[in-house]
Amino acid sequence: MASTHAQEGGRFLQMGQTQDAVKSFQKGLSIAPNDVDCLLGLVRVHLSTGAAADAEAAVLRLLEAKPDHTEGQAHLAMLRAQAGNPEALESLKALAAAPTAGYFERFNLGSLLFERGDLAGARAAFESVLQISPGSTHVHFELGRIRLQQNEPDGAVSHFLRAAEGAPQEAMPLLMLSRAHAACGQLGLAIQAATQALEKARGGLQRAVLEDLFKLYLSAGSSDGAKRVAQELRKLDPSSITYLYLLGLATMSAGAFAEAKDVFAEVLRQAPGSWQAQHALAQMHLALGERAEAVKLLEAAVATVPTDPGPTNDLAVVLMQDNEHSRVAALLAPVLGAHPNDAGTHLNMALGTFPADKELSARHAKQAQALGAEDVRARAEQLLKQLGA
Repeated sequence: MASTHAQEGGRFLQMGQTQDAVKSFQKGLSIAPNDVDCLLGLVRVHLSTGAAADAEAAVLRLLEAKPDHTEGQAHLAMLRAQAGNPEALESLKALAAAPTAGYFERFNLGSLLFERGDLAGARAAFESVLQISPGSTHVHFELGRIRLQQNEPDGAVSHFLRAAEGAPQEAMPLLMLSRAHAACGQLGLAIQAATQALEKARGGLQRAVLEDLFKLYLSAGSSDGAKRVAQELRKLDPSSITYLYLLGLATMSAGAFAEAKDVFAEVLRQAPGSWQAQHALAQMHLALGERAEAVKLLEAAVATVPTDPGPTNDLAVVLMQDNEHSRVAALLAPVLGAHPNDAGTHLNMALGTFPADKELSARHAKQAQALGAEDVRARAEQLLKQLGA
């Protein structure tokens, strides 16, 4: 049975009070220097805080007191493998593969393989943990992360749900659940999970949740929700130009173009070299029929990022509306060089070259037809009919 100080330290560790946990474990060790439970507690505390050197010193003391302690061996192997010792990884694999392997032998292997980008190996290791600890919150969370990276969002959802149930006061499982729902195209469920995460989030995580919520609301077409979130972000950091820009995007999505123009103008005043602000402000000028101001801003943005499809294609459209098709090919060529599969750029190149070079126009129209979404394909097909191609 664990000593009183080991039990007390364990309770502190579960509550996240790591300094108090260390004091309890050290007090126990001052009475019984070889108290295995106190030594193991120290190892776990230092691992939880990322203090690798302290963790290794504690685990060496533990193994000196009890050389066959398998969890201690697993922690030492992981620490040394993280430090670049190839033999330590093999030792950890052997410990995890043993018939008597416990939670930490398997979990440590999964964590190490995940760090090294071996998603298949990490997944197998974590799934083996579930054989002995099927309700492990940490394991379900890690498996959710892996399946999300493996483009299996449905499977990730089930794991993040289990992780959220196992850690009801934690925001991170809910945030990851939201991202998994979003990857499944379930924006309503994603917003619901992110809203729940926001209720529990603190500090930097609160910002991360709000930033995700902004994107979700914008994707879902909820300009009111996006604007509300942008305003919350501005309260957290009133000096942030990024959050002011997000407020402009939300205002623009609501169709309040004059108001959005004022916001983007302020962004550009604070960040004169921002091509994103130039582009957004140009779009507002266009929406309000102020073409001269828009062209000037688009030309400035294109001069800064000549290969970005956004401002370059917008400028191409304006030029064609003004019957300046001859300028389009030279404008769009750098974009296609950097983004050869951008269907919208191919379509605009086809439209721009239509008056002077029918063969070139047809070639780009076919590319737009092959690469584009439904609306781009429809316009490309119409152009090809006109060309007789």
